[in-house]
Amino acid sequence: MKNKLIVLVLLFSSIVAKAQYIEEMGSLESLYENRARTVLNTILRPTDYTLVVAVELDRDDKKLKEFHEESEIQYLPGMPMMGDVPVAPQAANKLHEMKAKTDISVVLSRNVSPEVEKVIKDLLTSKLHLDTTAGDAVSVRRIELPLDPKIEEPPKKLPELTWKTWTLVVILSLLALAGLMFAFWRRSKAKDPSKEIKENHDYSYNEKKDEEPKQEVAPTPAPVVAEAAPAAPAEPPVWELDLDSVRQHVVQIAHQYPQLASRAIAEYCLNGSVENATYMMDFLGWDAAKQLFTEVPAMAWGRMGRSMKDRTTDPTAKQIETGVRETYRALLAAYIEHEMAGDESNPFNFILKMREEDRQQILDKESAKNIAVLCMHTPAEITAGILASMSGEKKVRVMSELSRIEKMPYDVLQTVIQSFNQRVADMRVKPEPKMEGATVLAKVIRGMTAEEEMDMLTLFANENPEELERVRHSIFIFDDLKLAPMDILSEVLSTFEVEALYAAFFRTPTAFFVHALSALPEKKAMIVERDLADMAVIPPRKLTAEVRRQICQRVEAMLTTRSIRMTDLIEGNMKVTKLRANGG
Repeated sequence: MKNKLIVLVLLFSSIVAKAQYIEEMGSLESLYENRARTVLNTILRPTDYTLVVAVELDRDDKKLKEFHEESEIQYLPGMPMMGDVPVAPQAANKLHEMKAKTDISVVLSRNVSPEVEKVIKDLLTSKLHLDTTAGDAVSVRRIELPLDPKIEEPPKKLPELTWKTWTLVVILSLLALAGLMFAFWRRSKAKDPSKEIKENHDYSYNEKKDEEPKQEVAPTPAPVVAEAAPAAPAEPPVWELDLDSVRQHVVQIAHQYPQLASRAIAEYCLNGSVENATYMMDFLGWDAAKQLFTEVPAMAWGRMGRSMKDRTTDPTAKQIETGVRETYRALLAAYIEHEMAGDESNPFNFILKMREEDRQQILDKESAKNIAVLCMHTPAEITAGILASMSGEKKVRVMSELSRIEKMPYDVLQTVIQSFNQRVADMRVKPEPKMEGATVLAKVIRGMTAEEEMDMLTLFANENPEELERVRHSIFIFDDLKLAPMDILSEVLSTFEVEALYAAFFRTPTAFFVHALSALPEKKAMIVERDLADMAVIPPRKLTAEVRRQICQRVEAMLTTRSIRMTDLIEGNMKVTKLRANGG
């Protein structure tokens, strides 16, 4: 029993002696780890490595006691400390004296370059004052850390074929070719035995047939056939129209040649085929047709509207198909005639067949001389459209260049063609979509309140007339009442009461409201004119703004119904449009 107790005491004392050094080793490891991380963070990211420090101490009780005494001197005895107690510098020196061996393991990411590995070892050895002769070591290992980005392995490449492999391939190919040729030769020489047996069988059968006596066979009487009635003439097949294909082709022609399509529809309608043209518009949809055929004059639209109004019954499917077919035939004839007229010898066909927006984008950057050469090779209506879309100064320069052209040398023509080709190539490589900023601004203005719209237009008129000019081409403003046709003005103003008209024309120039009121009945115009001359009552500003906006919106709606564009109204092209419509 006594021996057992002695053994237990020795074991317990060894365990206690070993355990009393654990905290000291942890403190020393923390010091080394902090210094090592300070070094590594200067050349690596914290996510590119991890660090493990292991320290062994000498089992010297005297030094351990001195370490504890110096540590206790730094702090008041009995006072608790928050968290881990830091090691004082003097006490740390005692720990360093007790150090027997230091093992630092650095685990690097696979993405760190191999050149960094040697640098890490040198820096840690010098910074931590490690002694490799005393057993201190720095080991570097590599693994794939969780935060490492996934590296896609490159596809495996087939091994390159050597000259031996190519020689073997050539020999095998020649052997295969020789085998095929031998097989074809054997097949051409061999005979088909079944064919030979069949020929012999046919020969013997013919011999037996010749030896048999011939028997006379009475001729069979011909059947009596009733006399057939004369066949009726075959009716011509009905053309079944593929309506989807027709719709797609009509839309394509209208987008590619808007002026040609509008002119073809207008001529077909005004030449006595209003009903068929109306069926075509029913088939396409009137809203879509108004967007496709923008150049159709108001007279043609009026006749089609009258045809719709005069209908007493709904059209049958056959009538719609016939009308669509005939209208499509007229449009197709104009399209083919135009294509034939644009002979392939015209070197500028690639410009003429472009959309109007793309062609305008190219012409905006081209010189006046080159545009004049282009106009010499374009039809008159396209030339007029090109000149109408230009600013006043550039239009004058182009017309001046046109008047000077007397001869067209071949090299000059080729230079102009190359210039346009380069513009087209640049536009396809770096497209510049056309942004209708004025249209967007006009929509923003119409989205404001009536008072804000009136103030904004007044501000543009006083400080930025150019901006107001661009807005005028997108929406109808109150100052443009003097440009509106009198029949539209009369129809719109007659829907307002005297008080509303007084508020709308309050404090406007006399010549302006006299011209506008001349579209009203005489008695109503005199009342409004007398009230405006007296100005006895000041109308609310909100009422003035709202009535002006209503007048503008109604006039704008009627102009859209009659296919009158704001540009034509402002530039005074309405008379030209009416004359063109009357002339067919």
